[in-house]
This record gives sequence, C-alpha cells and structure tokens, in this order.
Amino acid sequence: MGSEKINENTLKIFTLGHFAVMRGGVNLTREYSRSRRPWLLFQFLVSHSGKALPGEYVIETLWPEADIKNPQHSLRNLVYRLRRFLGDQNRDENYIIHTQGNYSFNPGSNYWLDIEAMEEMSEEAFALPDSDPQKINLLKQAYDLYGGEYLPAKPYEEWTIALRNYSQRLYIKIVMELSRLLWERGSWEEIQSICQRALEFEPFEENLHRYFVEALIKTDQKARAKNHYHQTNSFFQDELGVNLSFEIEELLNDSVETGQGSKPAVLNGLQDVLKENEEGDGAFLCDPENFRMIYQLEERRAERNLRRSSLASFQFMPAKGKKAPEEVMADRINKMKHILLKSLRKGDVVCPSQPGEFILLLVDVPPEKVDQILNRIAEKYYEENPDEDFRLNIKHRPLVKGTTIEN
Repeated sequence: MGSEKINENTLKIFTLGHFAVMRGGVNLTREYSRSRRPWLLFQFLVSHSGKALPGEYVIETLWPEADIKNPQHSLRNLVYRLRRFLGDQNRDENYIIHTQGNYSFNPGSNYWLDIEAMEEMSEEAFALPDSDPQKINLLKQAYDLYGGEYLPAKPYEEWTIALRNYSQRLYIKIVMELSRLLWERGSWEEIQSICQRALEFEPFEENLHRYFVEALIKTDQKARAKNHYHQTNSFFQDELGVNLSFEIEELLNDSVETGQGSKPAVLNGLQDVLKENEEGDGAFLCDPENFRMIYQLEERRAERNLRRSSLASFQFMPAKGKKAPEEVMADRINKMKHILLKSLRKGDVVCPSQPGEFILLLVDVPPEKVDQILNRIAEKYYEENPDEDFRLNIKHRPLVKGTTIEN
C-alpha cells in the first residue's frame, strides 16, 4: 500500500530488523505478546500476501512436528484470535480472508508494510533521471526503512529466505545507487555515514567497504582508511579465507592522480554485480554465511526425509608441474561461476567458499542424477577452457545429518 493512503486506522507492519504490528500508535504485538502462534500465522500469511493457502499446507509448514488432533479446528481458532487482535470484527475489509478452506492476507486492506514501501520508493527512484532531486530523497527514504534482515527471529524458516535475500539485495542496490549520486555531488561525509551503517547489516559486501574507504580518502582521512582496510582484510581472511580484491595503496595513489569529482573505482563493473542474481533464472549465488543458513535448513529436511539433496564442490587444482598466474586463476574462477549459475536450477545454491573452490547445494535431486549434472558442468568448463593450467577436483555426497564434503 502506498504511503499516500496511510491514516490513523492503517495497520502498520514492520518486518525488517524486527517484527511489530501497530495501529493508531498502539503496538498490537506487544499488547498480545503471549500469543505466539497467531502472530506466527500472521507473519506467514503476510509473507505470502494475496496467495490463497490451503489450511493443511499452513499447518504442515508452521507446525510440522506438532501432534494436533483436529488441525482445521485449531487453525480456525488461531484465525479467530488473530482477527480479534487486528480488529477485523469491526471493519468491512478483513485483513485475513478465509475462502473454501484457504487462508490469505488481504492485499486490498488498509495496511502499510515496510518491505513493500521500500520496494515502491526504490523503484520510483530508479526510474527517475539523475538530475531529478527527488531521486536522492526517495532513495534516502527507502534506505531509512531497512532496519535489518526480514523477520530475523525466523532465520531458518524456508518461507522467509526468499524475502530475506531479496530485501538484502535491494538494500545493497539502494545504498550503492545513493552513494553513486552523492559521489557526483562530492558529499563524502554523507557517503561515509551511509556506508558505515550499511556495513553493520552487510559486513561481507566488499563494494560497500570500498566505497567507504574511498570516501575517507577523499576527506583526507588516509590513516582511518588504511586502518579500516587492514581490519576488513583480516576479517575476510578469517571468515572467508580470501583477501579483498582491491589494494589500499592503489586507491591512495589514484586519489593523488585524479580530481575531486572523479568516478570512484568501485563503480567499475557495478551494474553487473547488482544484476547478477536479479536477472538470471539459474542458481542462487550467496556468501558463506547465507550458504550455512540454507544448508542447515536443508539438513533439517534431510533428517525428516522431505527432500533428496546433495552437497558438492568444484576445486581448481594446478595441473601437474604447472603454476598458473593469479590473473589466470581469477579468470577461470569467474568463468566457472557463470557456468554454474547458468547450468543449475533456480532452487540450487552456489557459494565461493575459498580461493579456487565453489561449494554447491543441489536441492531435491535424485542421487543417481548428481554425477550426470556435475559431469555436464565439468565438460562445459573444459570446452570453454581447453588449456591445461587447471584440472577440476569434483566431490559430492548426499545431504544427511552431519554431512561434509570430506566424510
């Protein structure tokens, strides 16, 4: 719902960084804080806004291990309580719709949702020319709405993952676009403030670190820029096993050679970075932190025998007697990344785990098909890279409790 329709009766729903439902200044989630199941149901329906969900599906998804003697009766009771919290009995348009055994959140009701507002403002901003002052204003409003991960108290629930990843990518895109526009204005201090806050949410986003460092250099805070660079590089080494892809000395030298309004080095290839996951229909590319979260979810499913998934890895090994230059290694890794994203399905997950290695999560794939999939990817790589600098070391295992590539 657009902000122009907000009034004192509007139901305000906050999902980014925390969950809260408010109306007329009253925090309904706090007022009914002991009623966890109705609010969990509300979060689930809001996350599927407008979609009619069968009652059986709702129960099985939210409480798969609960021993409920009469599921439909229990669900109707939860909906009744939730409607009472929301005040549905006193209004013509109910927030919760129940039709022929299906339940849904009413997208036509009087509500405001933070993630929708952030999306609407950013889309409007992206469509405006850079010369329009409203563009920066809208981006700042969208930026302010992001308070953290989508429904952070539900990190392992499958139905939150897509919206969590989407909101994170949108937030990064907003920050990068806002920083670009502020860079053109020479607003270095404002860029520093924006990136510093954004890095609290996205510490593994290298482009934000680079923007922050370059903005510090522009305000002659070179010692602080160096300190941030070295701390971040150590952090990346400890957590990801990789170094930052840029050198602080290069940025310091560039600052001497270029003028005040010059284009930041971080913009090189930025549009490709922002669109990498948005435009493709293939696998999802993520960092190790998100991969662990998705992996743990699939591991729980494997315990309950709900899916047949596999963990796999591609590791670049130098050909015997050869030592390929680092730029050759970087080129091959980049090519393999694109092959993986195009060759795998949308439900599969790809993660660059350490230098020269990708780990994969092949979701709901029969074990007998895994070799065929991985061999097809290897053949594609060798076809595009006939040189003999590297060979691929391929491993895979069915996903069961405690699975690693090695065991």
